[in-house]
Amino acid sequence: MFSFNNSSSEETNSLGGSILNILDSAYNSRTFLIIQIIIGIYCSILIFNIVYTSIKLSLFGGRARQLLTGSKEKPEQYELTKELSETNRILEMNKKIISNSPSDWKLAIIEADKILDKTLEAKGFQGASLGDKLKQMVPADLPETYEEVWEAHKIRNRIVHEPEYEIGQNETRKIVGVYERALKKLTR
Repeated sequence: MFSFNNSSSEETNSLGGSILNILDSAYNSRTFLIIQIIIGIYCSILIFNIVYTSIKLSLFGGRARQLLTGSKEKPEQYELTKELSETNRILEMNKKIISNSPSDWKLAIIEADKILDKTLEAKGFQGASLGDKLKQMVPADLPETYEEVWEAHKIRNRIVHEPEYEIGQNETRKIVGVYERALKKLTR
């Protein structure tokens, strides 16, 4: 048996040696060199894209931009934060509508009225209240919703000035829907 193990180990050594010879010749071949060059170029392009994108997104806090461009100025800022805050307010308003509490329904209408008031103010309409701003408008400023907005604002006034005024959830949905349609028409 000793001789059997000896011949088996010689076969393993020759098989392992031949695999190593094949790998060694492949590693030192011209084809493998070309593959290495292509992979190197590809990796260089990827690294350049990562650095370029990071600079464009200002991930380095402006240090890289200052180093490369010599400018300390930040790129133009987007007005996204203002839009997000208005969207969050509308989402909160809609949560109040879903609530089972009549006081939340009233708050949803009051909040919708405030959002429309601020939007009209941003559009240049002047006045102390939403009613004053609506008086400056003409129906063409809010096509198809001008009269509905007036009615919704009157209901808001009743909610604020008449504590015993009651409103249902479906009516609240309709009124908030009027405000949302008006906001969409104004922000186009």
